[in-house]
Amino acid sequence: MRWLNRSQPQTLFSAVLLSYFSAVLLLFGTRIDSQLARDIFEGVVSLFASDRTATDLGDSIIPPAVTFLLAGAYVAGGFGTANERRWGHRLCSAAAVYAAIATLWWGARTSFELGVTMRLMFDALLLVLLYHPMSRSHRRVWFT
Repeated sequence: MRWLNRSQPQTLFSAVLLSYFSAVLLLFGTRIDSQLARDIFEGVVSLFASDRTATDLGDSIIPPAVTFLLAGAYVAGGFGTANERRWGHRLCSAAAVYAAIATLWWGARTSFELGVTMRLMFDALLLVLLYHPMSRSHRRVWFT
């Protein structure tokens, strides 16, 4: 078991590094701007529930839990990808897609500030690295 695999193509190796880096940025960013995490969570919940329910849930422990789950998905996905496991690649991809959609939603609700744009760029870069043709061909041959 290894955290990094230098024998993988450069795109997959970079994706693993970026997934770990995204988890750290997510945790530090949420620690610095907890209101942003709460607002994103309230908005996602309000798509499926009433505004009152979203506000009630936003004041609970759920937004930090969602943040920790997403950071855990980034780390576990990176670890699985480094060990050439298909579940790791899927988990990392799902975390990046969720983060990109949540960031896009947040940016559409507010203005696209520098922080939101940077988060979106990191999420998009991770998706590009995971689905680059070199990554796809390596995944098709070596991942179990």
